[in-house]
Amino acid sequence: MSLLLIDLGNSRIKWAYGDHPWASVGYSFTADVAQLLQQLLTLPRPDAIHGCTVGQPAAALLLEQFCQQQWGHSIQWLKVSRNALGIHNTYRHLEQQGPDRWAAVLGARSLFPERALVIASAGTALTVDALTEENEYLGGMILPGLRLMKSALAQQTARLTLSEGAFHDFPRCTTDAIETGCISAMAGSIIAMQTRLTRRGDTPLCIISGGDAALIAPHLPNQPIIAEQLVLHGLAALAQDIYQ
Repeated sequence: MSLLLIDLGNSRIKWAYGDHPWASVGYSFTADVAQLLQQLLTLPRPDAIHGCTVGQPAAALLLEQFCQQQWGHSIQWLKVSRNALGIHNTYRHLEQQGPDRWAAVLGARSLFPERALVIASAGTALTVDALTEENEYLGGMILPGLRLMKSALAQQTARLTLSEGAFHDFPRCTTDAIETGCISAMAGSIIAMQTRLTRRGDTPLCIISGGDAALIAPHLPNQPIIAEQLVLHGLAALAQDIYQ
């Protein structure tokens, strides 16, 4: 079955086409939906379209109109649910949970079954979620991503600028101090979640994805796994469950 999967994020729109392994994949920046539509024009007609969006109504509307006009399909947008693919979601208010977080949890489970997981997505924001071996999603944390942290420092302080630095164990200049501090904070939140799951008696595997995953991974213990496109994998797993 040929599926079109769309992950409409804060910064990028990622997509995959075909049965897994996907025949085509691509992305565009969220601010440039026209580029995405040009990419989608090259695809054969999908049998169904599944998507996830985190609050980009204008871009979502353009995509919806395109898919209707081009292929006569509506996009089946993911809604957070109490149960899916055998996972029980303990989030208190489902309407407050980002669909991308739920999709990433489902995608991680589809790739790494029967393990307790810490699932970190390092994009515009960093999310760190916990999934037990018994398929109970416990919730997680949200904090600013690397660029948001650095931008906040530059905007709210008089002498700190938004510039690139390098990670050092003992930074000796301001730009390196900012880079090291922000990456250490992000890595520390992931380590904290691993510790909490371990205290429950789990032995969690750490999965990290997103644009800053490669920057954070070297500062995590126990060889974290960098896994790309967790949201798309989650959409694929849900679609497979629907159409099997």
